[in-house]
Amino acid sequence: MKFKNLNLKYAAVNAAYLMMLCATAGYAYNFLSQIGFADGTVGIIIAAISICGVIGQTVSGSLIDKSEKLDERTFISLSMIVTIVLSGLLILYKGQSFLTILLVVICFTSAAIGMPFLNSMAFIYEQEGQTINYGLGRGVGSAAYAVGSAILGRLWSWGGKDILPIYILVLACLVLLSVRMMPAVGKQASGSDGGEPVSQISYGAFFQKYSRIILIVVSLILLYFCHMLINTYMAKVIANVIGDEAAAVPGAVEGIQGTALFIQAMVELPTMFGFVFLLKKFSVNRLLIISAIVYSIKHIMILLCPNVPMLYASMVLQMFSYAVIVPAAVYFSNENVAAEDRNKGQAVMGVTATVGGLLASLIGGQLFQYMSTSAVLTIGVAASCIGTVLMIIGIRNAEKKA
Repeated sequence: MKFKNLNLKYAAVNAAYLMMLCATAGYAYNFLSQIGFADGTVGIIIAAISICGVIGQTVSGSLIDKSEKLDERTFISLSMIVTIVLSGLLILYKGQSFLTILLVVICFTSAAIGMPFLNSMAFIYEQEGQTINYGLGRGVGSAAYAVGSAILGRLWSWGGKDILPIYILVLACLVLLSVRMMPAVGKQASGSDGGEPVSQISYGAFFQKYSRIILIVVSLILLYFCHMLINTYMAKVIANVIGDEAAAVPGAVEGIQGTALFIQAMVELPTMFGFVFLLKKFSVNRLLIISAIVYSIKHIMILLCPNVPMLYASMVLQMFSYAVIVPAAVYFSNENVAAEDRNKGQAVMGVTATVGGLLASLIGGQLFQYMSTSAVLTIGVAASCIGTVLMIIGIRNAEKKA
């Protein structure tokens, strides 16, 4: 039986989810610093969110694989309920205290933890004989991320930091509603009830079994490190570009930030929508190498950026970097990891961005207290270039082992 409007429903979930994540991923530093936390403390808080994300995504991947009742759709729904409750508490409680830190860490973690399993759902439907376009859904999500970034930047200029938890609450409700409209995911596709055997291996055994992907994972972490360093501390980057205007004009940074994130996300659309076409022209391996090279070029442009127009121009390269590497990593995992280890593989690929964000927030928060923005960005660009080299080596090694 074919599910009706499956692509439309999957695109709606992606749209709501990515629109919500633009707040937790793009404006966490702004929110925490304007509450009054120092850069070093903000870095530690965002790192704590990343650590919880790493643990949560890896444990959840194993839990979903082994459970006969818990599937991806249910897990995402539960995580959204937690997000709704905690964002509501953040609206009510506005103090600079340990309670605020705790609420932010758990709320932002629960908001992001389900993303790898939203990716997994697409392949599960395919295994059940459904027709679903992952690139279309992810492309709609990118458009929503762009729109959300622009809207939130404008709302911030009007309502300040207090707008963030309200925004998250509303979008988490939309995610919950849209994911419940998706058809129930069959556990047979996940490996129980007579389907593929369920993976029982640990993550250590997983990397032994799939040693050919280790360099790819390290490469992604380094590339995401620079990406997240820039995105997490975008306010710092923009303030460095516009100089005195950052302090003189309230909301100036957030206004430019919203526009930059809007451009960055909007240019992803052609790539995301046409990713299936790209796969017909290029192998996933070639796409990973190309995207890594363009990623480093983009990061170098941001490091050398002299003005706001050049900053906006660098955001356009998102079309050939992040917009390619995210779906390519998903397909790479699907091609190189056995069906019984599917959720572990997707969780590992999802965790690369989380680990990169953890390192970026923790290291970046400390470095920004003692070094200039340009110096910190130079460190990030060096990591990005190393990541690109490792991607090329890793893909070649994977092809030899295959």
